[in-house]
Amino acid sequence: MEMQGSNRIEKTQVVIIGAGVSGLTLATFLQKSGVACVIVERRNRAYIEMRQRAGVVEARGVHMFERWGLADKLLGGPVAQTIDYRVNGVGRVFEIVGDDRIQGRFCTQQMLVNNLLKELIDGMSGDVRFEVTDVQIKNEEGVQPEVTYRYADSEHVLVCDYIVGCDGDRGVSRASIPEGILTKYSHEFGYAWLAALVEAPVTGHPIMGVSDHGCVAQLPRGPHRSRYYLQCALSDGAQDWPDDRLWNEIRLRLQDETIQNVKVHDKFFVPLRSVVYAPMQYRHLYLAGDAAHLVPPASAKGMNLALFDVDILAQGLLQALQHNDHTALLNYSDTCLPHIWKYQEFAVWMTDMMHDAGDPTQHGTFYQMIARARLDNLFSSPIAAHQHSEYQRGML
Repeated sequence: MEMQGSNRIEKTQVVIIGAGVSGLTLATFLQKSGVACVIVERRNRAYIEMRQRAGVVEARGVHMFERWGLADKLLGGPVAQTIDYRVNGVGRVFEIVGDDRIQGRFCTQQMLVNNLLKELIDGMSGDVRFEVTDVQIKNEEGVQPEVTYRYADSEHVLVCDYIVGCDGDRGVSRASIPEGILTKYSHEFGYAWLAALVEAPVTGHPIMGVSDHGCVAQLPRGPHRSRYYLQCALSDGAQDWPDDRLWNEIRLRLQDETIQNVKVHDKFFVPLRSVVYAPMQYRHLYLAGDAAHLVPPASAKGMNLALFDVDILAQGLLQALQHNDHTALLNYSDTCLPHIWKYQEFAVWMTDMMHDAGDPTQHGTFYQMIARARLDNLFSSPIAAHQHSEYQRGML
């Protein structure tokens, strides 16, 4: 470490901004491969460990962790390969079929993050710096990149070869790229989801339901909890959804009066939108996960798209740093974007189908019946069922 004035200057190979699932996964891959890296994160470790995020590791992600030799350390047992699609209370169980050699694992994003923290910090002595402030990026042509930040009362400078932005949609990484470099492609769906974490497990299959009153889903969040998602207005807030209304709407949309009120741990609102930024790189800075793209939660693809990004990026960084071959890094965006657009198409299809099939005030009764026909097609067409399974497994 060098000292220059009041600044502490250090050198490393890769600086990763953000200790979410993408940043921690990338750092673990790099650390395991002998590449020096530092993660800087504005939150503390306890917050990261407790933060709830959606997603279960799909089959492609399992295959990736197996390839990196980390699946058994990081992932749990096989995930349920079923979804209970309900229309006005009538359910049909869709079974996700495919290659039995590669299955999804029941590992939620929170579980994966906690396992990554233990493996990276406690198992590999990885360098993760929590509670940093005032992160700034220096990414100029012909100059070695730097990341500066403040911790307590001192300023730190990390001089590096590459910077990776894994700090989400509102982070400093993408904001540091000059205007005019990136193209933003976006679609607003016009409604939101209320997400409520409750003290009740999923007792049967994960549920994706529609009724004339709107969309509702129940997905597992560990052995004792689940999260309900309810379609709501963009303008809705916590004051519009007291607990009694929440449970009444769940019973109404699932047509199930046996559902009991239980403790609600938290509620938040998610405007449904799809966003892609291109390219996903600028000079020595690379974007991954939500910093580069967003998908609506109905598709359950956000975490798995992030894992795809960091898998490609880790391989590119290793080739560049260990073999002086920059080809994969130069092609990072071109490699990731076709995959991202394919899953954006699936996310829009899934979101439109599940919401149009419910409340007819969205696009009218004609589109409601069209959407229900699409949903029915999953159970009547082997081709449709196979394609849906492959998207759910992440193998397309």
